[in-house]
Amino acid sequence: MSITIKRPVERKKLSERVEDELEEMIRQGEFAVGDMLPSERDLMTAFGVGRPSIRDALSSLSRKGLVKISSGERTRVTRPSADTIIAELSGMSKDFLNQPDGTRYFDQLRQFFESSLIRYAAEHATDEQIKELEYALTLNQKAIDINAQFKKTDINFHRIIATIPGNPIFLAIHQALVDWVIDIRPDKADSKGLNQKSYEDHAAIVERIKAHDVEGADAVLMKHLQKAYDLSYSE
Repeated sequence: MSITIKRPVERKKLSERVEDELEEMIRQGEFAVGDMLPSERDLMTAFGVGRPSIRDALSSLSRKGLVKISSGERTRVTRPSADTIIAELSGMSKDFLNQPDGTRYFDQLRQFFESSLIRYAAEHATDEQIKELEYALTLNQKAIDINAQFKKTDINFHRIIATIPGNPIFLAIHQALVDWVIDIRPDKADSKGLNQKSYEDHAAIVERIKAHDVEGADAVLMKHLQKAYDLSYSE
């Protein structure tokens, strides 16, 4: 089988070659977490490239969570976090949101994600975690008349639920959904009335969790999210 090459394969840029080499050194343990990398000047000498190539390589490694770049200090080796993983997806996700039905797909993702969280919380939440959730509910109630503050306490309430499994990736996904879907929604008229209904849903969710009622908690949550979904797409 023969193929026709319309244009030659491009060689890697110098910065990409530097990035690959440094990444391999980090992953092989030649630079451990917490170690400082050589100065930019030393890296330029070691790799035989200019400053722009070094800076581009370090920026790429920073986006991967492998290094931390601080002004006035040498670059330090770090360990990728859950936030780093999600941040890498942010650009693509925002492009996807602009496609037809993009927001609807992310709303569906939120429903599946939060359903799993609420079912886990209803089955496994400790007394201490329930107290934390009740405190978040109290803050939510106090903010009903102040829409901007209510939105913050609403997000925090759902964030507390996301902490219950103890998985940092879940928290990162929660924050990503806030950035990608929830924060971009415009405020609606009669915010006080809507906030009151939302608070009542939250209170019902807490009661189901306290009773360790998995199916009941999930049912209340689904109705709660469906209301938000319907409201988002109403004229």
